[in-house]
Amino acid sequence: MARDAALLIAIAHDVLRRHDGLAPLRAFVAAGLTGPDVGRLRHLGVLLRPRIGWYLDPAAPATAVLAVRTGGLLGCVSAAESYGIFIPEGMEARIHVSLPPDITRMRRSTDASRHVHAGDDPAVRLHWEARIEPTRGWRVSPADAIRQMAHCTSTRWLTAAVDSARNAAGGPSVMTPASTATLRAALPASAVAAVDRSDALAESVGETFLRLETLDRRMPWRSQAWITQLYRTDGLVDEWLPVESDGVKHHSGQAVVRDRERDAVIAYLGTPPLRFTHNAAVRDTAYVGDVIEQVWRRGR
Repeated sequence: MARDAALLIAIAHDVLRRHDGLAPLRAFVAAGLTGPDVGRLRHLGVLLRPRIGWYLDPAAPATAVLAVRTGGLLGCVSAAESYGIFIPEGMEARIHVSLPPDITRMRRSTDASRHVHAGDDPAVRLHWEARIEPTRGWRVSPADAIRQMAHCTSTRWLTAAVDSARNAAGGPSVMTPASTATLRAALPASAVAAVDRSDALAESVGETFLRLETLDRRMPWRSQAWITQLYRTDGLVDEWLPVESDGVKHHSGQAVVRDRERDAVIAYLGTPPLRFTHNAAVRDTAYVGDVIEQVWRRGR
């Protein structure tokens, strides 16, 4: 006699929840399901099977399906992006997969029936590093994702990633102080500065690049500084020069009106803010640094 579908679905959802969205067949069996039960749930769309013996929550991103099918988990920029961590522009075109060091058989990300060797799948970038923290279902931890990014990007972008992982403006940060310390200890010496120079107050990539460029030019910088009880600025140079980085997402539509109102108040109280676009801050950082330095040297 077939068992009640609602009960089977509830058990499957509980297993997926306890395993962060990716669980082996044995976990479902241990929870009381049989092989036919799991097959039925797969037919109903409750479970995905990207790889024999492994079942994935259908709510997981498509990139997670491809990573698990390969034989690993989402890693590096692909995992970082899933946590909301800043990643370098244009790097989302390839799927970054973290593999355990002892894996012996890999599959093509788009075809579970085809075996491949390392480097044969052009859609995938493989990372073989040992992991420093437990995995989270279909992805590595934020600390492991950023550690793997050290091999794929510049120190400034790595610092932006650490900034965003530590930032708690939109809710709890995705990387705890303990994880940050673990990450720092595991990074190569050339990348440790990304942690040491990070600032949990930074809320955009543009802010990170402006801060680092300003500090590199030996100008004092304070992030998210309050100018009045109502208005704050992305960065305050030498406690008097406000600097803003405008991204399309947070500085368009009604936000433009609020920005102009704030600029008027700040100008009335002291110095009008220097306002730069995201593209200028990230792609033409040296020029932006020149502008900030020239205004700063002229004084108030």
